[in-house]
Amino acid sequence: MLKYGIASYLYPMQRLSTFLHKKGYSFIPLIKVASGHYICTAEINGIKGRFIVDSGASHTCVALEKEKHFEIIAFESDEQAATASSQDVDTKQSTSNQIRLGDWVGNKQELVVIHLETVNVALDNFGVEQVDGILGANLLHKTKAILDFKQNRLYLKK
Repeated sequence: MLKYGIASYLYPMQRLSTFLHKKGYSFIPLIKVASGHYICTAEINGIKGRFIVDSGASHTCVALEKEKHFEIIAFESDEQAATASSQDVDTKQSTSNQIRLGDWVGNKQELVVIHLETVNVALDNFGVEQVDGILGANLLHKTKAILDFKQNRLYLKK
């Protein structure tokens, strides 16, 4: 059992950013919005968009109406996605996408194309600009992501 937690691994007064940089991480800034969500900028197939960072979402998703905008080639899927609103929704799958998050680039990345109207309506109720998608646990796991809520940063292993 850890007696002192992660702070005991850091040298006295060493910043988390310095420690993670030495371990091969880079970061992207996060914006905490009025709804409590954290939003970042990511590129899908070379096109920038706004994405919610959601470790509770199993997959990285793009809004159905943004499929052509991000030049996504998707195919119909028999699988349905379960959402926080408890509604099952139809999905499309896409497997050959490039995703860029700061210095991290992943090729041949899987995406789910899904209706995100309920998400964007909820954000609109808080006066928050709509998002193009959600960065889910599959991508956060692949990048060995570390969320720093104090500094509003998402660290990704290069």
